[in-house]
Amino acid sequence: MKRFFILALAALMMLSAFAACAKTAESDMPSAETAAQAAPFTVGFTKIKKSGNVMLDTTFDELKANGIEVGDIVTVTVAEHSFELPVGTSYTDVDAGCMILRFDAEDNEIALAINMGSFASETGIAEKETIEADPGYRWNMNVTEVGIALKEKQGYRAEYDARNLTRTNARADYADLSDEDFANFRAVKVTGMRENVLYRGSSPIDPDLERNETVMRAMESAGIRTVINLADSEADMTAYAAFADSYYSRCSVLNVEMGYDFTSAEFGEKIKACVLFLIENDGPYLVHCKEGKDRTGMLCAILECFTGASVDEVKADYMATYRNFYHVGQGDETYGIVLRNNLVKTLCVLLGVEDLETADLREKAGSYLLSIGLTEQQLDALRAKLGA
Repeated sequence: MKRFFILALAALMMLSAFAACAKTAESDMPSAETAAQAAPFTVGFTKIKKSGNVMLDTTFDELKANGIEVGDIVTVTVAEHSFELPVGTSYTDVDAGCMILRFDAEDNEIALAINMGSFASETGIAEKETIEADPGYRWNMNVTEVGIALKEKQGYRAEYDARNLTRTNARADYADLSDEDFANFRAVKVTGMRENVLYRGSSPIDPDLERNETVMRAMESAGIRTVINLADSEADMTAYAAFADSYYSRCSVLNVEMGYDFTSAEFGEKIKACVLFLIENDGPYLVHCKEGKDRTGMLCAILECFTGASVDEVKADYMATYRNFYHVGQGDETYGIVLRNNLVKTLCVLLGVEDLETADLREKAGSYLLSIGLTEQQLDALRAKLGA
């Protein structure tokens, strides 16, 4: 039953991604002026990779000469079928299951790709056949060229920018923040959560972000007793120079090494391990990964929903990290895009709801935790540890 639930979540996430791609294609229709100026040109292929990425016989300079650049939306015509694709630089510039015209700046290559999918297969460009000779497969071509035309100038720019935020490690660049905000360290303060029982932050031991010393001081000040480290193995954790003889080293620590596939069976198993560790140890608790953003954000969101937080509280706590790292504030266009892509979509899938605003988050989070193998008695124990 548990395996079926996880597989169903993954399938729902993929279906949601395809639906989101379709919605984008329908809603971003070009203006008459854009359509009139769009000059399609034909491009051949250099190769098809094992993954199904179709490498194009063109350069980014040629694309620019035809009025196409990163952030645009283009129409790609394969035989009699047309597809609307954003132009980006990384597969993660689109959701899983969505198409992209990808510019690889390092290799100066242009590819037609699907994030976690096969463009060649999905569009009928070629069929993959297993063979005995190296490399063990070959692509049987149905189409040898595609047409490309500009659909909407910079129609994907806001989405692209929101998916490619940058931060610095210079304290001077965050003069408006407190030291703890700069380190992305804070108590989780939501309805149903006992005050100062659960904290989150960037890593207190990894020096890469130049924030770890601040987090270490803050966790000691908060009296942290139990740590859930979502990023490091025990060997990696103890190898950091900041670990030895530190306050951190005197805490009870669970090393989880969590990945980023939040709908996988492995993620569910690791959430279960985190909950059991919380139950078995006393707070105050600290949850961290490297930045305290993605993995930490998802675990905290689940726990917040479980204890009775409102949807606005869950969103605000999640997005505080983007204020701390990227100066993204509520009301910014980027704020809404990040919130939708990074929290709302995934949390809807995990909780099995279409709309967080109308869902009973407490009940749905409890059902999710039961689905990954926890018992009602363990959930009662978790409420006792975290609840107000």
